[in-house]
Amino acid sequence: MSAASADQPVRISEPLEAPLIIDPNPNVNTAAYAGYSVSHLREAGGEETLRFDAFVCLHGQRVMYVYNAGTGGSHVYQPVNEDWGTFSDALAAFEAYAADWNAGTEYAGLEDHDQLVNRLVEVATVNRRRTVMFLLDGESFWTSGVARAFRAGVTHAQAVEVLTGPAYAHRSPRIWSRQHGDFVPVVSQATEGQ
Repeated sequence: MSAASADQPVRISEPLEAPLIIDPNPNVNTAAYAGYSVSHLREAGGEETLRFDAFVCLHGQRVMYVYNAGTGGSHVYQPVNEDWGTFSDALAAFEAYAADWNAGTEYAGLEDHDQLVNRLVEVATVNRRRTVMFLLDGESFWTSGVARAFRAGVTHAQAVEVLTGPAYAHRSPRIWSRQHGDFVPVVSQATEGQ
């Protein structure tokens, strides 16, 4: 396989504002987004904002339901069951994490929890893609909504082989990691286990 198998940049979706910094220290909790994710995501256009509904999960367990009607405005959060006390605690914990996650960005303090949900929705959408996505040098998917993708059928291992080969030796490739929910530096399969 040659480096020519990579497609040109393509617009994937609307950009999201807050950056994610992945801590490479293996001794800390490395669960992406502190274990938060979305499940049962349904998306459908929208007039001013994305129209969607999903469950917000913490370590795979549903903690709340979230939706946006797509006509502008904030997301709406509801309990998964009728236990409002548990829901209030879960929402407060989610909002606290979102404020920390979004701290230091241009939009810090502005509906941090909605921005985190937007990121989780984007991560879920990218995770459903069947192509291996990557970035080169200083490209930023989260601000531009643009990423490069190998043609369909190229496996993750094949993509790593190409990106660690001589054609990209002068570049700084990063590849999509479902585990991290972000683009991470490419590590050769041979050195990954060492």
